[in-house]
Amino acid sequence: SCTKKQTGTAVVKNSDELSLNAKSLLQAYFDNDFSLWEELFSEDCEVLINNNALDKKTTIEGLKQERTLFSSFSISEDYSHTNYFNNGNIWTNHWFTVKATGAFTGETNSVRVHTDLKWENGKVVIFQAYFDPSVTIKEATAMSEMSK
Repeated sequence: SCTKKQTGTAVVKNSDELSLNAKSLLQAYFDNDFSLWEELFSEDCEVLINNNALDKKTTIEGLKQERTLFSSFSISEDYSHTNYFNNGNIWTNHWFTVKATGAFTGETNSVRVHTDLKWENGKVVIFQAYFDPSVTIKEATAMSEMSK
């Protein structure tokens, strides 16, 4: 019926502060500067990396370590938008492709990444990232082999 209230609707924006913040977090990762991550992530932020639950501190330390596995990076197909749902929830969706050269194998690979950020009061309270981890695992294995 026409009088039934629609649920699950949202206003979607792609040049708002939160969408740009998602892109800034990615740039900060590549710049090896995690101060923005510290600032924007709530202290009790729920993090899921390929469905593995982590806390804020472990996530940032892990990203710093992962960052050392690669000697060069480039980003392409970088797009984000933020959904402002009528129930008050705010989620940013961010997609991008990373082309990285391994610091230990010397191999260059491309990986497509998708992240979701739930915002409350300007802070990320849920951060989810999904990607194929095989390149990172291969690079970490090569680093481990070299240190033996």
